[in-house]
Amino acid sequence: MFEVGRLCVKIAGRDAGHYCIIVDVVNDKMVLVDGNVRRKKCNIKHLEPIDMVTKIKKGASTSEVKKALTEIGIPIKEREVKRKTKKNTSKPLKQRKTSVKKPKAAKK
Repeated sequence: MFEVGRLCVKIAGRDAGHYCIIVDVVNDKMVLVDGNVRRKKCNIKHLEPIDMVTKIKKGASTSEVKKALTEIGIPIKEREVKRKTKKNTSKPLKQRKTSVKKPKAAKK
């Protein structure tokens, strides 16, 4: 039932409701999926298989999977890549707190 090329719908998790294709079968409970979801291992309990199998090879690239989805007629969602920017943490010298150790008093 869960073989390479099987079209599925994610029913749980962040990508729930999105179409994906099985790219690799890891074991009897886990598969590798890609498509309109993030490429990652997925529990088969979180997938609903559809009666359609595409002809892709085991371990197919993301571009090959997206090409197979467009041939079926499923639109591809392009996701924006969120990039973190570093905040400027440098402060002018006057505002910086500097810890200067005071010399210890000599004991007599």
